[in-house]
Amino acid sequence: ETLPQAEKFATAVKDGDIEAAKKAYATSRIGWERTEPVAESFGDIDPKVDVREDGLEDGQDPATDWTGWHRLEKALWQDKKIGDREKELADLLITDLTDWQKRVGTADITPTSMANGAKELLDEVATGKVTGEEERYSHTDLVDFKANVEGAEKSYALLKPVAQENDPALVKDLDKQFAALNTLLDRYRPD
Repeated sequence: ETLPQAEKFATAVKDGDIEAAKKAYATSRIGWERTEPVAESFGDIDPKVDVREDGLEDGQDPATDWTGWHRLEKALWQDKKIGDREKELADLLITDLTDWQKRVGTADITPTSMANGAKELLDEVATGKVTGEEERYSHTDLVDFKANVEGAEKSYALLKPVAQENDPALVKDLDKQFAALNTLLDRYRPD
């Protein structure tokens, strides 16, 4: 589901159509954001497609080393321009996401990595992403939140039979909390 949405976004960038690229941006990220509970399982893809400028490692130059959605987000919303570099980055995003798609079927994902990744992601949403740090230029944070919750909830659903066997009260509480969180996020879905 992700690659066609990302290709629509990349095409708009390569066409130089800022408004179409802005419109396609958040939707192009949903599939990636759903897989964030296990993003580390895909090796170096996360820093290629989803790093923010302040997440670059020491010695990396934002002009040459910063790639992915957030680099393009900055160009669209802050710089308000698409140049040759952004068009190259749109192609690179698709190349990296195609690589990611191939890695999904071979990634080493364990029940523990799913559970820990989902918990860490929800903690990140609650403490960091909620401040607007992720989508600092586009302000499309709620789309990311919803996709992150869906990814965490999918991890939980896969692990639910084991949790039910070991701690039925926890399952009851998690079911209630996921439902409440989804209801809350859905209130903000329009616009």
